[in-house]
Amino acid sequence: MKIRPTRSCHRRTKRIRRISSIGVGTEGSARQRKQAPTVQLGKLLEEFGQLFSSELSIDLDRPFEWLVASVLFGRRISTETAKKTFLGYREEGLTTPERIACASWEDLVRVHGRGGYVRYDGITATYMKEIAAKLISEYGGEVRRMDALSKGSAELEARLMELKGVGPVTAKIFLRELRGVWRNADPEPTDPEVRAAKALGMVTVEGRALEQLKEFWRQNRVPGYSLRNLEAALVRIGLRLRRGASLVRILPWLA
Repeated sequence: MKIRPTRSCHRRTKRIRRISSIGVGTEGSARQRKQAPTVQLGKLLEEFGQLFSSELSIDLDRPFEWLVASVLFGRRISTETAKKTFLGYREEGLTTPERIACASWEDLVRVHGRGGYVRYDGITATYMKEIAAKLISEYGGEVRRMDALSKGSAELEARLMELKGVGPVTAKIFLRELRGVWRNADPEPTDPEVRAAKALGMVTVEGRALEQLKEFWRQNRVPGYSLRNLEAALVRIGLRLRRGASLVRILPWLA
């Protein structure tokens, strides 16, 4: 027998859908549509919008550290494990291409083991050694030269993906936090970002996620934050959604 939702269930579903469209299609005047989402967006950014590089105390003026962290984040492993493993690199002083090039493969595997990065410990150690070697031989050990030598975002991404172990996802993770910092850093959103943006009503058209996110931010920007903070928030929310959490459980103040 087909179970019909109760009237109260209908009312709650409608409310969640309307509030979750955090700036898209809300009721009221144009002024209300502009103001209401900004208030909620500020709360969302405060709670979830810290840059991952900032969380790890990485100075983006020294982007190699963020590249190392991005390679770790780019594997199918928990965010917490990746962060713990990166901190292990820092504790061992493995924060430049030269230091990683001088370290042994076994040294890197031990760092991965202490961080819990055991599923990919060996292969990632190999990747890190090869990344360091290529950066030294082709870019003088300066990651920023990739941006300086590139003529657009596509070329920059292509240069990054020439590094061993850096695929499209890792390249997007790395460049996302350099958007507006590097001239050519303008990656498409990752899957978790798009998932969260759709749930929140920021993205509605397939294949135009970046364009829609930029437009959403242009109309609803919050002082003290940037599009990068919005993207970081969407990543965190999207990862929880992917693990099965509901939007209202993640953002209880929406209910």
